[in-house]
Amino acid sequence: MLSKLSNVVFTRYFASLSAAKKVAYLAVFIALGVVVNSFIEISAPSTKITFTYFVCFLAGFLLGPLPGFLVGFLGDAIGFLLVPQDVYWFFGLTLGLFGMIAGFVRKIPLRGRAGVFGKAVIALVINYLFITCFVNSLANYSYVYIFLPHVVEGKTFWIYLSGRLVTQTIVYAVNVAAVAVVLSVFVTTNLFGLFRDELYARTGEAVGHRPEVKTS
Repeated sequence: MLSKLSNVVFTRYFASLSAAKKVAYLAVFIALGVVVNSFIEISAPSTKITFTYFVCFLAGFLLGPLPGFLVGFLGDAIGFLLVPQDVYWFFGLTLGLFGMIAGFVRKIPLRGRAGVFGKAVIALVINYLFITCFVNSLANYSYVYIFLPHVVEGKTFWIYLSGRLVTQTIVYAVNVAAVAVVLSVFVTTNLFGLFRDELYARTGEAVGHRPEVKTS
């Protein structure tokens, strides 16, 4: 039962690690989440670019749905405690959901390098449409509407959304570019064996072994 549950909430690689290594991986990703939430940002015209989506995506895609959720939620929560900002607590849940979605999409049975990148694209598109465009925007609009009504000045959610997506799409595009670069490194080098199953598993072959080349 525990083995089946582990296969659902973790990637196969993460599930194979010892408890100590699992904790270490989570600690590293949560620390990264805190840093990008509270200390690292790029100032751009009319917006600030952070790399929160980047960390949440990698946590979910590399480690699994449950680690992805924990990294997104705890990274935002701890970051808020260290550097309080005028944000709505619900964002921690949405970031956790972002990582969780990436983790579940990773489990789609697509193989090879094209399969890995295909799953990444699917996860990024779903999260952009559902989390960035809808859930986060609705949460932000609700917070502003209740606590800072002068900001919206009677604007409907859809009008507010159209303006917000201009800047958020830029932020998201930067995070996607960062994901593409790092994911390319992991897939090309098969670093730590994180994508061993997708890259080397074929029908009739042992998982984790490259196909043998026969010579005459």
